[in-house]
This record gives sequence, structure tokens and C-alpha cells, in this order.
Amino acid sequence: MSTRHKKENGPLSQNRYMSSVEFSELRGINGIAVSTRAAILYHHKKRELLWFLQALSLKEGGLRRLAKDLIETFPDRVGTPTMHKAGVKPGKKCAAELTHSVRVELLMRDVGFNDQETEPERGEMFLEWCKQAALRKHYEIGPYDHRPLSIEEFIIDLCINPRIAFSLPGEVIDSSDLDSELALEKNPELEKADLKTAKLVYFHDILGVLLQYKSKYETNVREGFQLTAIGQKVWEALDYAVASRGMVVLDGLEGRGKTEAAKAWCESHLGVARFVSLKGISNKTTAFREIAKALGIASSYTRTATDMQARIEDVLKRSKLLLVIDEAHFLFNQARRMYGRPELIDWIDTAICNQGIGCALVTTPQFLICMTRAVDQVEWNFKQFRRRVKRWVKLPTANTEEDIRAVARSVFKKAPEAAINKIVGYALLSKRDVSAVGDVAAELRVMSKSDALTGVSTAQVHQAIYDFLLPSDRAFMDGMEASRSRNKKAPKLVAPMPEISVEETGDEPPGANSSRTRRIEDFHAPVRFNEPVLTGH
Repeated sequence: MSTRHKKENGPLSQNRYMSSVEFSELRGINGIAVSTRAAILYHHKKRELLWFLQALSLKEGGLRRLAKDLIETFPDRVGTPTMHKAGVKPGKKCAAELTHSVRVELLMRDVGFNDQETEPERGEMFLEWCKQAALRKHYEIGPYDHRPLSIEEFIIDLCINPRIAFSLPGEVIDSSDLDSELALEKNPELEKADLKTAKLVYFHDILGVLLQYKSKYETNVREGFQLTAIGQKVWEALDYAVASRGMVVLDGLEGRGKTEAAKAWCESHLGVARFVSLKGISNKTTAFREIAKALGIASSYTRTATDMQARIEDVLKRSKLLLVIDEAHFLFNQARRMYGRPELIDWIDTAICNQGIGCALVTTPQFLICMTRAVDQVEWNFKQFRRRVKRWVKLPTANTEEDIRAVARSVFKKAPEAAINKIVGYALLSKRDVSAVGDVAAELRVMSKSDALTGVSTAQVHQAIYDFLLPSDRAFMDGMEASRSRNKKAPKLVAPMPEISVEETGDEPPGANSSRTRRIEDFHAPVRFNEPVLTGH
């Protein structure tokens, strides 16, 4: 029996508007349902809002967390029209007539409730009723409960229900009529009387609030990310990929912050992009599963690559979401000997680029090595791929000391300048760039058993570097050198390990090495040196 004929009473179900068994596999709003719904919206900002909400539904806490955030962020919007008109506030005693009106607006018909014997209530009780309606859980809904939808249910309905018509605050041309006409055209079973306006009786201007929340969320992501020169190039390339709906390749060394920059950009553009990171052992099934998860498509282990591929292509074609693929060199077979064409690259050429869908590949120089191998071993025509790449961006080989220092200050807020100097010195001498800052942060989180890094001391930073990170670097490089000595014919994999050195100073914790010559803590001004790359840890 088609779920399109489901009775109106009862809990809201996503497959109420789209029949598919795969809905039971998902956490969050289904990407296929959203793509179908968004495709009939005229204004691009409406489509972006729906995809933004869908992306939040896939995160930890989902829409219930979003509902709580909305109530906490916009407490002045909570309340029915009667409450706002009467200026209801906590502590204010309200007349019985007002109590009756509010209960009618909220469709409260509790057992024992008598319209003629309504008692006066205080304002905080009204607000509590509204919050209960906003956060009511699905299983608490009875089969004949006609109370307003919770915020979670409302957002699901907004994202997938073709009956919902809405206009954007401040929209120059109201496109809701165009949306309604297209909805009726695409859904012949609907009639004009079935259409309804998107609103919540207990939350004033919910659509305006969602747009404000989206704008604030994106601003917070941008302001919370320390943008380096490399990150700026990444953001510019991704902006171009969205605008042109073309493909860009971001080629840069590992550990320079390109992945974090791409993640931050995608997080601040959830309405137009999705971020996917491939795994080391990559094949069509694992690659499509990662993409399907990012899009909110069924991706359980019972799904074959063919099943997921068809749904992915359908959603991307409808939505035109930019697909940002990190670790893109894993699109190639990683074996030293290839026996077939790189199918995933060919898929991107034909199913993505040829359909006008933007794509960004974030990778290391290994990408070109794999491409050359495919050309030489299977006579793959790389020109078909290269022709579709609108911009091939070669990222700088290293961040400047000023950028590394800015990242360290962003991560270790309120840390003393001496601690920042040590972190920057370690990042520069280890030649692992901003990734070394992340390593120090990880060690300090373990040491303090807390995620908070705002109050770290110089002694703690010193201990993390000298007691854990440097010994780990040395152990790795010693192991590499020992392996080389056992097999002289083996090709060199890394450059010789430089002696990272510091001098014992009076303010250093006991036990620090005293045989060093260069001081990490001296890196408080621009320096230049030519030590080989440290590739350990």
C-alpha cells in the first residue's frame, strides 16, 4: 500500500510523502525527499535553507538539538499570538480569559479540562506550555492528537512536504505562488485546498528565525576559523567552484591545513555544499557509501554500489550541491600496478561534471603520481579529465610563521606568549607546519583530560613537546634508519632526521634534554633555516 495514502492522524512520517523502505535506515532527513521538495522551489535561498536544515539533521543531536538552540537563542519569539499581544512575561499573572485563549491556540484538550472553569495562570506557565509543544517527542503523540507540530516535526515537514508554501522575509518578489503551482503540477494527487502556510502558533515568525539562525551559524563558523594564506586560496577556489559549477583541484602537501580549511568552508556553506573524506582502502562501494552518508541517503551495508550510485546521481542532479572530496588521490587504485581504468574518476567526469554539478578534489601531489601511473599502465586518456578541471590550484608548500602563530593563538586562547613561542618553534623545526599545532593540542587534551585549551601553561606545553612529541618523532626516525640499514637497496623514503635541539634553561621542567643546541622557545621572530623535513609522528 502506498504511504501517500497514509491517514492524516498520527505521528509525522517522512515516507508519508515519498514511498521508500530506505527511510528506516536513516538518521536525519532523507536527501532524496529534500531534493524532490527543493526542486519545486523557485528561489535559491529557499532551497539553500532546506539543505542547511537537512545537513543539521545529520549531525549529532539532529533536529532536537536544533530545536533547543532555537528556543535558547530566540526566547523572545516563544509564545502564541495572544501571548505576544498581551505582553506575557515570566511572573506576570494572567486572567482566566487569557489562559483560556492560550490553551485554545495550543489546542490543549487535556482530560478534565473544562473551558468554563479555566483558572488564571502566571506567564511562566504559558511559556512552559509553548516549550513543551516545541520539544514534544514523537512517541508522546496520540493517534488522535491534533496539537501543533513540534519544531522537529515542523522542520521535517518543511523540508519534504510539497503542500507547504512559504515566502522569505524581505523577499522582493513573493515566489510562494509559483512554488505552489509547481507543487500541484508535480503532484497531481494534491489540490489547491491541500496547500498550507508554514508557521508555528507557539513560535513567532519561525521562518525568519530559521534564516537568522542560518546566517548566525555561518558567521560563527567563519569567525571561529583562523584563515591562513593557504586556507584563503582554498576558500577562493571553492567559491569559484560553486559559482561556476565546475571542477577544481586543490593540490598541496599534507599537514598544511587544506583539509581543515575545506571543512570550515563547507560548514559555512551547508546550503550549497557537502564535504566527503575518502578512506585509504577505496573502491566504488566505500566511496559511494561516504558520499551517500554526506547527502543523507541510505547507505547501510545491504546497499550495493549500484544502488547508492543511482540515488547519489539523482540527488546531486536535482540539488546541484557542490561535492568536496578530500583525500581525492584515493579515487585511483593505490596498487603499484593498475589493470583497469580509474572508474571513480571517470564517474566524476561523466555523472558529475557533465551534469553541471560542481566538484572540488582536495589532494596531495600523490594524485598526479596516480594519474601518471594510469596513463602509462592502462593508456587512460587523462585529457578528458583535465579538460573538465576549470582550475588546478597548486597550494604553497608551507604556511608562514605568522600564520602558524595566528593558528596557535586561535587554538590556545589565553595561553602565555612563552607557550605560543614553544608551539610555533616546534611546528617550524619539525617541518610539519600547522599539523604540529594540532599534535600539541591533542597531547594537552590527553594530559589535562579535558577538551578546554584556554588555560594551558608554558610548563604543560613544554612537557607535551619534550616528553611525548619529540621522543615519538625520534623513535619513528630511528626505526626508519634501522630499516634502511637492514636493506641498503631499499629506496630512501624520507630525508635524514635533523637533530631538533634545545638548550636547558633555568625555567624548564627537570628532566629536559641538556645536550641540545637550538632553542624552540627562541622562535618569537621570523627565522630561516634549511633542515630536511621531519616526517615522523
